[in-house]
Amino acid sequence: MDLLFTILSFILLISIIVGIHELGHFLTARYFKIHVLKFKIGFGKELFSFQDKQNCFYSFGILPLGGYVQMLGENNISQDDDNHAVQNKKSYLDALPGERAAVTVAGPLANFVLAIFIYFYLALVGTTQLSAYVGDITPLSLVQETGIKPRDKITEIDNQKIESFNDINLILSQRIGDTGFIEIKYIQKGLEKEALIPIDNWLSENDQTSPYIALGLQPFLPPLVGQLQKDGPAFQYGIQEGDLIQSINGKDISTWQNLSLLLSQLPNELIEIELLRNKEVKTLMLETSSYQDEKGSLKGRIGILASNNLSQWPVEYTIEKKENLINAFFVGIADTYRYTLLIVSSIGKMISGSISADNLGGPIQISVLAGSAAKAGYVTFLSMIALLSINLGLLNLLPIPILDGGQLLMITIEKLKGSPVSEMTIEYSMRVGIVLVVGLMVFAFANDIARFI
Repeated sequence: MDLLFTILSFILLISIIVGIHELGHFLTARYFKIHVLKFKIGFGKELFSFQDKQNCFYSFGILPLGGYVQMLGENNISQDDDNHAVQNKKSYLDALPGERAAVTVAGPLANFVLAIFIYFYLALVGTTQLSAYVGDITPLSLVQETGIKPRDKITEIDNQKIESFNDINLILSQRIGDTGFIEIKYIQKGLEKEALIPIDNWLSENDQTSPYIALGLQPFLPPLVGQLQKDGPAFQYGIQEGDLIQSINGKDISTWQNLSLLLSQLPNELIEIELLRNKEVKTLMLETSSYQDEKGSLKGRIGILASNNLSQWPVEYTIEKKENLINAFFVGIADTYRYTLLIVSSIGKMISGSISADNLGGPIQISVLAGSAAKAGYVTFLSMIALLSINLGLLNLLPIPILDGGQLLMITIEKLKGSPVSEMTIEYSMRVGIVLVVGLMVFAFANDIARFI
């Protein structure tokens, strides 16, 4: 069932970003009266197809890994075609260089517009996010010796303002592959403090760990009960979703990390739990169960997961981000710009070698992330669509033949030399482009396989 959900999430995600990309090409071509022969999403066996009144054929393939818009004049299809329906129609080659450039760039531009719209929508409807409070410090991590402690609040990283834990991860992502120092400002017991963390080619190797986890920071998670194991002690003894655990055996519990650590030390023991339910304090007695960890040690548990329902969290540990119509629009642009810069920077670091190319992900990695994002809720899923849409837009702007960037390069050369690029040059460049793109896809697919075996 999980596999089917992951596959369907992947299909939906890819179909949206590819469909928007090709729609950009399609609408712009129609605007300049260039005759469009085919609009196709996906490859392989056709799921369904139809033809419109302008004799454009629409096709949807079973494998949603790409798509294309075919215009009259492309791929050796000319106005001399025997098909009477395309006689006297404006071809791609008949269009001015500026019109062809506009059609070409419209695909990537549509991907950026999609990202702007998603970030605009999320800012308008509002999202609840984790505040930048530290829940725990990973032992022997980079942060452990800095003085940062649980319940401290991060306010700045590298002179960039921090409001939520999402901000922490975004800013830290900018430092992947860097050498130097990460500067963190934080509030501890009402006092503003500063920490400098030395890094050396930080996370440059193949590492899928989130930057904040790699640094040693863990977000604050209240000891709030989420999903319960149906046959677990918590369910059997009457603990409910939304209960806030306050103490165990008289020991105060302030974070989920505290709760997990204490329970792990109490295998198969009768314990007293004090919790808050609907503003009423309740006390329960229950017997923990046990399991063996990787080292064979016996650990205690009661069969509960942390709640991800931020609406139930104490208000001081969450932040509500909601903007009016105008501000939301600018947030959409700003977020798209920030993530675009991050991706461009990452690509540059990958090319220079400061980040391992093994970090490049392919269809398998994307499908896994799509499934996880969909399970996390529509906000996370939409955010992933926006991020991958930006990725697709940037990828297609690379000056590689068969990609939109390669087409723009040919149009630019044509404009500079005052005549079309020769068919032989185009043919050989397309061959090179195919080799490069296929090689990139094979490399990314190999990385995916290496991650999951």
